[in-house]
Amino acid sequence: AAALKDFKGQAAQTQAEAFDATPANIDARTQRLSLPSGMKVALLPKATRGQAVKASLTLRYGDVQSLAGWGEVPGALAALLDKGTASMSRQQVQDRLDALQADVGISAGPGQLNVALSTRREHLPALIALVADLLQHPSLPPEVLEEVRRQALAGIDAQRKEPEAVLAEAMSRHGDPYPVGDVRHARSFDETVADWQAVQVDRVKAFHQRFVSAAHAEFAAVGDFDVEAVRQALTQAFGAWRKDEAYARVPDPLVPVPATRIVLRTPDKQNATMSVRLSLPLSDRDADYPALMLANHLLGGGGDSRLWNRIRERDGLSYGVYSTVQWNPLEANSEWSATAIFAPQNRDKVDSAFREEIDRALKQGFTQAEFESGKRGLLSFRRLGRAQDARLAAAWASNLYLGRDFAVSARVDEQLQALSLEQVNAALRRHIQPSQFVTGFAGDFK
Repeated sequence: AAALKDFKGQAAQTQAEAFDATPANIDARTQRLSLPSGMKVALLPKATRGQAVKASLTLRYGDVQSLAGWGEVPGALAALLDKGTASMSRQQVQDRLDALQADVGISAGPGQLNVALSTRREHLPALIALVADLLQHPSLPPEVLEEVRRQALAGIDAQRKEPEAVLAEAMSRHGDPYPVGDVRHARSFDETVADWQAVQVDRVKAFHQRFVSAAHAEFAAVGDFDVEAVRQALTQAFGAWRKDEAYARVPDPLVPVPATRIVLRTPDKQNATMSVRLSLPLSDRDADYPALMLANHLLGGGGDSRLWNRIRERDGLSYGVYSTVQWNPLEANSEWSATAIFAPQNRDKVDSAFREEIDRALKQGFTQAEFESGKRGLLSFRRLGRAQDARLAAAWASNLYLGRDFAVSARVDEQLQALSLEQVNAALRRHIQPSQFVTGFAGDFK
């Protein structure tokens, strides 16, 4: 009683509205606009618990020629952007984020910077201004670059011993057609180390000065916010920020690779890993997209899938097993993959069970009961994704880039609903070809 005599409970939080997360309602509730700089914007205001708001920002730049030879400079830039500005120290930036009840994550990809933002209603305009300051006026302190470099090199050193990382390096390099320096080149651990060792702060500054702007950018916010205040904040922060550096999406065509089987030793590791990859000459615009999506869900993507039930539940051989399709929205170059983590002594049993289940699905197909249950599960999963604000913001940013809206999602849902079992089995047989698998194992296989 003495300890709690002055305690005051938290005020009741604003309750979320019963938002109807259908594609049609998402499109109807979203306001879209473009800034003078070229940035495309999607704003979806709705009442949320605690007045929370999520946002996603992507800055795109360069082309396959201009981006060549920069190594880890873009990664270093992303790591340094929140470490201070021309007017704020590193600690002041962190204090400001704390005051705004905000989380900001910055990452780099080939030809782009990605920023994930999270805050509350009253703070979003101020957070936009802070993020603009970080992106436009970074201090890029040399001593912090050394800190980032040490952390990156330590991380690579640790990865050299981990089965999943060792196998991922080998499989990504199998059949890689791109030369050293190309942003699409699959680097070895040694090449990545050399790139980090070569990063100098002057190169980071030159990269930032040359490439980074809002000329080719997308911003999306979903949650509780004042639309007009956010519109003004975006216009002031990013409306005039553009550069004339040429931009063109880095092409990513399908490059056939020969089937192979890789076995790598990682001594003294308790877990081993299996990875299987298959290139698919498909995009998410292909007629088989819905059918193969559902086929994969039944095979290894869902919680009641064939691979999970056989390898994890029935045989107890694996800690986790799943399959997925990484769909390419722009080119006929997608990838089906499967992964399992298991004790090293179970390698042959896992391999055998995996191949048996793939063969059984291809020869016998799925049952009507599996099909109906899996269809319901996949449609529910898609609805759940549209109800999560962070995922919805990221999806809107992607749609702005692709020139889409959520009517595309509605059409896919309709196509999934209309599928027959025969169509799903036919899509699986048409595209999943075990003879073309790139299969790898890594572990302490004594």
